[in-house]
Amino acid sequence: GMASKEESAELLAKRIASSPGSPHQHETKVYIMSHGIHLHHRALAILILFFSTQLAGQQATPTRVDQEAGALLTRQQALADIRTLSEVLESAHPDPYSAGGGKVAYHRRLQRLMRGVPQSGLSAAELHARLQPFIASLADGHTSLPFDASTRSKTDPGGIPLYFEVVDQRLWVAAVASSDQLDLIGATLEAVEAVPFAELVQRESLQRGHDNAHHALSSLAGFGALYFAESLRRLVPEWEDSEQIIVRLRRPSGHSEDLLLRPGQGVAYPLLRRESKVDLPKEAGSFAYHFLDEAREIAFLRIDNMTSYREMFEYSRALGSFGWEGWARRLFERLHGETAPSDLGEVIAAIPSATETFSGLFGAMREAGSRTLIVDLSRNYGGNDLMVQILLYFLVGFDETVALAEQTATIRKLSPLLAASSQSGLDPAEIDYSDSVPLTSEDYDFSGDFHFMPEATLDRAIRERFLRMFAQMPSFYTLFRTRQQEAAYRPERIVVLCSNATQSSGFDLMTQLYRLGAVIVGVPSSQPGNGFGDIRRFELTHSRLVGYVSTKYFLAFPEQPSTGFTLEPHHTLTYPKLARYDFDSHAILLLALDVLETTTPGAAPAR
Repeated sequence: GMASKEESAELLAKRIASSPGSPHQHETKVYIMSHGIHLHHRALAILILFFSTQLAGQQATPTRVDQEAGALLTRQQALADIRTLSEVLESAHPDPYSAGGGKVAYHRRLQRLMRGVPQSGLSAAELHARLQPFIASLADGHTSLPFDASTRSKTDPGGIPLYFEVVDQRLWVAAVASSDQLDLIGATLEAVEAVPFAELVQRESLQRGHDNAHHALSSLAGFGALYFAESLRRLVPEWEDSEQIIVRLRRPSGHSEDLLLRPGQGVAYPLLRRESKVDLPKEAGSFAYHFLDEAREIAFLRIDNMTSYREMFEYSRALGSFGWEGWARRLFERLHGETAPSDLGEVIAAIPSATETFSGLFGAMREAGSRTLIVDLSRNYGGNDLMVQILLYFLVGFDETVALAEQTATIRKLSPLLAASSQSGLDPAEIDYSDSVPLTSEDYDFSGDFHFMPEATLDRAIRERFLRMFAQMPSFYTLFRTRQQEAAYRPERIVVLCSNATQSSGFDLMTQLYRLGAVIVGVPSSQPGNGFGDIRRFELTHSRLVGYVSTKYFLAFPEQPSTGFTLEPHHTLTYPKLARYDFDSHAILLLALDVLETTTPGAAPAR
């Protein structure tokens, strides 16, 4: 069962060591990548020795300057880094205590962590493995200490060479690295090295903060903890043979078998999937639109993330934020296939604009009289939510955009870390109500919380905040200041495609469209409506480990605890439906099209 967060790492290890392995023997088949060799033998249950795991697949992967090979941190250096981590969490995070049982429980865990540091010291990797469960006790998926980028080779990942996606709280094989593995697509994961799937999920939950029951699955899936060697070894220390990994899969027929898979090496991308029945254009960039039918009845808008649009870079530059320049240059080179110019203004101007894209979309829909807009957020892991306000401006106008924002309470934790994250710093005197409540640089900012602010004051504060932000995005402000194309077009039906990977600002957009009556189709998101976000980077002095901490608390559904925890789709993609679509890579879209055929425009969404 799930271990208490009060248990020490030693007790957790002993507990897992005593848990039984599988009593059964299974037929075992060996798959060797790029070859057609199949061998058979019997797989024996392997004793569970200890455990520790971590999340891979973090989009903002940190980098670290490695210490000399074999060098250890002294005990005092390790203790100093632990103290620094705790100071960051307690000063910058809105609430590092509640999920783990309160402030006393937090400090009990902290001191247990410190007591466990050996006199001989630790390597940075060993310290990382000990810090992760401590951070996980916050139950916050945004606050994390990801693996170093050096352990995330996409070419030679070294873990299970299968790409899993989530359905029915299971992982299914959606893509493979080798053509001789194509017959594995559709199979669901049952065990790795005889460690049952449920145990894998529990281990992941204890090593990484998660927002709801779907988040641990998301951490394991895709380019997650199962895909890379170091994270897989922490998750499954029972894996001792570097030449092969025993993976038990259940075929769609119901037959289970153990497979011997070679760790992922020399992987070429894109990975191999089932050929889709849907022919979607292969547009460059992370967002684009087109129509699914010749009559232009159904418009399809794909937004894969909110980190790759021009307005975000304009705003970051105006704000004096740090770290965006390198990403802007890399994005330019990825999009244009040439070296980025030295002038950052030229770089930003060449990045696709959300304003221009949405202007074209809603203009084309208005001209065609399109009845349906499908917004595909199934791969949207988030980013900067300015794009949310831009899209809503075209869809419903500025006033309703403000009204929608008022329905989510946001509480910001002020801290030195938050102040240091931009050149403009942080002045508590600029907070709307600071004239009546003298605020300090480590206070809470409730100016976005409707529980605290009078309605008229909140409306004014949100309007002023949006106006300040819009003025720092020339690509949008040029159009907005004269209210061009405001509420340009609102179709009869809006459908949102969702998956476990729909997170952060991607989830925020889905929430606002949900409030406008959109029909949600797909797999439940691993992001809660009520939770933490708006991360800031920090680095530990001695180990050079890089992490991220949430600085805001969001309440999108304050009066609906169940919805706030998990926003369930109106039409859920289940495994039987997925099988019916022959494990198509666009199965969620196929389900949405079926829903559109069987529902009447304007009808209330059914669950």
